[in-house]
Amino acid sequence: MADSDTSRTLPADTRTKNKTPDGRETQLPSRINRQNLLGATAKVLLALTTELEKAPERNVPGPTSTARLWLNWYEAHQRRVRITKYRQKVEAKVRAMAGAFPVVRIEISADEPDVTVYSLAEINRLKSRVPPEKLAAVRSLMRKRRENWNAADRKLGYNPAMAFEHNLAEREQLLSRLLSLSKPKTTIEVTAKMHCLLTMQDPDNKLADAPWRNLRQMLLDLIEVTRSPTP
Repeated sequence: MADSDTSRTLPADTRTKNKTPDGRETQLPSRINRQNLLGATAKVLLALTTELEKAPERNVPGPTSTARLWLNWYEAHQRRVRITKYRQKVEAKVRAMAGAFPVVRIEISADEPDVTVYSLAEINRLKSRVPPEKLAAVRSLMRKRRENWNAADRKLGYNPAMAFEHNLAEREQLLSRLLSLSKPKTTIEVTAKMHCLLTMQDPDNKLADAPWRNLRQMLLDLIEVTRSPTP
């Protein structure tokens, strides 16, 4: 899908600055396209959902509002994105220090594709298909790579970062499910649900098959509706 398929210049009266919950102003792009769609929508929603939650009726006991669920989910999403970027940086450093990932490719025969193994147990399961001397060499290489990887991991903290990322991803998924089950009462909240769906299912805006292209167009329509001044 070409960028122009989901690209629209916002009307002048919708290009005002938003304020984040901490009071900082954020400037929306004058033109929203596929690349900045989710980020621009988040900027709009941060301001609108926070303002929506300040309404007196929002203090009445009852189910958690869609707006509040979106704010909770988006905070978890941002934290997960940050730790993912950090984990990727640490992983690159560990790989550089260790020299290679702790995996080994084994050539079974000329008639079969190579097999990638990740543990000694996987290597042992190939003993009926690989000559003993080759299997011994593969075991030795695996042990060496695992030792190097573990040494680098202990120094740089890759496993803790990966575990933290996993925990945050689980929370992000849980909150997204709760949000998907919520009952929106405003166009803002419908926009929030749509934004969460697209962020979780197509974070890079790459899916071109139906219904993703149409859903992106719908999200863009919702942004314009929520940003338009009330007559």
